Amino acid sequence: MNTTIRAARTMKKPKILLIDDNEAFLELFLCLPQTGEFHITPTTSAKNAVKILSNESFDLIISDIQMPEMTGVQLFTKVQDLYPDIPVILITAFGSTEEAIRAVKRGAFHYFEKPMDDKLDLFWTTVREAVAKREMFKEIALLKKEKALGLKAAPPVIGRSNQIKKVVQSIKEVALLPVTVLISGETGTGKELVARSIHEMSDRKSKPFFAVGCNEFSPGVLESELFGHEKGAFTGAVEQKKGLFEVAHQSTLFLDEITDASARFQGKLLRVLESKSFTRVGGNLPLSSDFRIITATNRDIQADVAAGRFRQDLFFRINVYEIKIPPLRHRKEDIPLIADFYVKRFSQVYGRSITGLSESALASMILYDWPGNVRELINVMERAVITCSESMITTRHLPFNTRATEDISDLNLKAMEKFIIELALKRTSQNKTRAAELLGISRKTLIDKVKKYKTRATDLS
Repeated sequence: MNTTIRAARTMKKPKILLIDDNEAFLELFLCLPQTGEFHITPTTSAKNAVKILSNESFDLIISDIQMPEMTGVQLFTKVQDLYPDIPVILITAFGSTEEAIRAVKRGAFHYFEKPMDDKLDLFWTTVREAVAKREMFKEIALLKKEKALGLKAAPPVIGRSNQIKKVVQSIKEVALLPVTVLISGETGTGKELVARSIHEMSDRKSKPFFAVGCNEFSPGVLESELFGHEKGAFTGAVEQKKGLFEVAHQSTLFLDEITDASARFQGKLLRVLESKSFTRVGGNLPLSSDFRIITATNRDIQADVAAGRFRQDLFFRINVYEIKIPPLRHRKEDIPLIADFYVKRFSQVYGRSITGLSESALASMILYDWPGNVRELINVMERAVITCSESMITTRHLPFNTRATEDISDLNLKAMEKFIIELALKRTSQNKTRAAELLGISRKTLIDKVKKYKTRATDLS
């Protein structure tokens, strides 16, 4: 089963529809500093909100309950029928709490009581959780569409560079072993994809793959997500909830950005890994579960250990086997393969007839350093496919910051070919036969080109 359960991160500002008949409340809400993280559309009418929803997509709805014409609960019921994947957070005044609790039991994401001055931190954490849930629904919808089109899941790593071959070999070595794995690499290099590949090659592959980012939740909320909670454990806990430790029995649980976990959570996680037992928040009954933990970080975890920011004993526990993923700028020979794969994939998903990328577009992409790594490249390819109405993606379909020039000349294309040849020679330690194989050309052609461009190769024999 190629299923991933994850709180996903969005690249654009999430869109929130905010409804309250009190204009003063809306004005105060929009002045809060946290609103800068989101694109918020305010309205004073639930009926008007329904009209807005018919023309525009949102990631979250926040609504007051007591309003004339249509209450927030009635709006929630309509949203459940028409847009079931949009989470709803309800805001209650005195006397409407019971309605809010009933709505949460029916599927509303959460509720908060006015005034909210003393619980704003929890409110914004909940908002971010709800947005992550919406992103998860969108990811699942895309996966379903890909499955309907007969597309296989994308391989975790694409490329022929030596670095990527080493990563693939590491995945094969560790997949069937019952050990914890630490995956390190910059943001966007594909740490979660490597973790998913380990899961899919393991004896747990028939179960869903669970993933959560330790930097996506406040410490208390993260504990609730993983350990679960009992009914009444805290405000808003209207029913018992199983945590991911419990749900991931006989499966794989991926903890991303583990170095962002609080000291308290690190201690709790260490105890869980040592005993494979835990208790839900607010409970005292020990529970056990057979889950496999894979962790990841984009930081120098050993530096964090040395600085006292990360527990050394926990580091030893999670670092039984480490896989290091190189940044995309260190394996530029893989860019054409990755780009081609995702152009074809997104062309099928969005019904486009795109044959590939122009030489200028490809040269521009290779010259770019990709600070967002493979994730950024995938996003650029998706946007290019969506905006391209021709048979080939050119430089004008790429975002401004990836362009080497608006129109790359023949001279620049020759310089690009020289760059790629030198890169292949460097990757193969000046081995012409291996470099030619890497480039997909004959050894004689490579030697001719080396002579033509006068590259830094020292032995042309």
